[in-house]
Amino acid sequence: MIEEESIQRIVDDGSFKEAMADLVKTHVNMLINSDVDDKQSREICYMRITTVNEIIAHLQSIADGKKIEDNKWEF
Repeated sequence: MIEEESIQRIVDDGSFKEAMADLVKTHVNMLINSDVDDKQSREICYMRITTVNEIIAHLQSIADGKKIEDNKWEF
């Protein structure tokens, strides 16, 4: 079972945030500095940036699960 608190600590960790930002920055720079005709390289960079963003969003949604559960309306 995934523990929301553990995931929240990861998402809130400054080193994790910095590492993810560095990954995105690296691939953005590769994208910017790629040759205009190098379509495959540009697409790979875009996919990697998207993947990092999706992973971060997924982890955040897991971490927010407890907040959502605690704020549910009960009928």
